[in-house]
Amino acid sequence: MDGKSESGKVGMSPNTGASAAYGKSDGYQALKDERAEVLWKAVECVIPDVRQRAKRKGSIALVGTPLTHRRYNQRFKGTYGPAPSPGKDVWELGGSLTGIRNLLACGDTTFPGIGLPGVAASGTIAANTLATIRQQGSLMKELKKNGALQ
Repeated sequence: MDGKSESGKVGMSPNTGASAAYGKSDGYQALKDERAEVLWKAVECVIPDVRQRAKRKGSIALVGTPLTHRRYNQRFKGTYGPAPSPGKDVWELGGSLTGIRNLLACGDTTFPGIGLPGVAASGTIAANTLATIRQQGSLMKELKKNGALQ
């Protein structure tokens, strides 16, 4: 890889190739700060002292960008969420089944997509592929009976 283009493949070290220049372009930090300011102001509408809270001991406030996502998650061009095939939309994404027997998929790259609710729903879809709701209920009762669930 020449360090200037994305290969679309995962598995490289996030500190090589194009990712090595992470955040070093002119104006990058200023643009990042400008975009973060919009988010801070939106949160301040609900939590007026959020910036002071973020500066308290033990608090962490980090601004993530597509470059952050590319660097730490090794996602092609910093993308996240499902990637429908050309000409299709998110509603046409496959379910939990993959082309490999007994291998299921779930998470932000499968239907219904990003965010905790989407990821949790994709896990539920995968679970429902393995066992009926009745079977799952029976297993939950057994786990509760054995003290594994409250």
